[in-house]
Amino acid sequence: MAGAREAHGLVAGLRARGRNVIASLPEPERGFEPFPVPTRVGAFLDGRTLEDWIRAEEVTCVLDASHAFDADIANRVAMVCAKRNLRYLRILRRPWRATAQDVWTIYRTVRQASQGVPPGARVFSNTGRASLPDFAEFSGHRLFLRQTQEPGSAPPFRFVQYVVGQPPFSQRSEEILFRELRISRLICRNVGGAASISKLLAARRLGIRVAMVDRPNPPPGMSVVDNVTEALAWEANG
Repeated sequence: MAGAREAHGLVAGLRARGRNVIASLPEPERGFEPFPVPTRVGAFLDGRTLEDWIRAEEVTCVLDASHAFDADIANRVAMVCAKRNLRYLRILRRPWRATAQDVWTIYRTVRQASQGVPPGARVFSNTGRASLPDFAEFSGHRLFLRQTQEPGSAPPFRFVQYVVGQPPFSQRSEEILFRELRISRLICRNVGGAASISKLLAARRLGIRVAMVDRPNPPPGMSVVDNVTEALAWEANG
């Protein structure tokens, strides 16, 4: 199950072992090369559809490297694996932790983080276009929403402005951007890892408050590791 960047490392490691690998993505990826293995693109409508696909593909082991916030996917596939007695492992990189230099407020959802924005705030977020409905009650002055591609249509709210850029983003480039946009608050989801921490380091350096959306819990009772190396070791020992 793909969606997080770790999926690419898993596929490479499994192919090197001669494993028969299939990748499943809920939607097309942006910013990554295509998987060099058969790839299914599209969300499963329900558990029955997922189970039928797993049966048809004769899947015997599932490595779940879906996005940290795709809890529906993780919970659904974990339930199917438990039902069919298949090996299942969730890969979740370690979450970010606030330091004494950070000013974070923790929220359960993007909607709650949006509702906590004070009037007049200039907010930067990289939670994606799919999160825009969660900003319907936004009370700040401006929301700058990062995009990795030029949007095909105007934003649904007048207070939204798209900011287009291609990762990776350095701490310095984020600091420059935040200064130019006069950002006073950052909203982000706690995906963890080093690849996208630069925005948090920039916020720390500039004294910008962070509304941190906490990640969903992994499927209860299932094995979890936080990196590709441990995941490949788990697979090899099966």
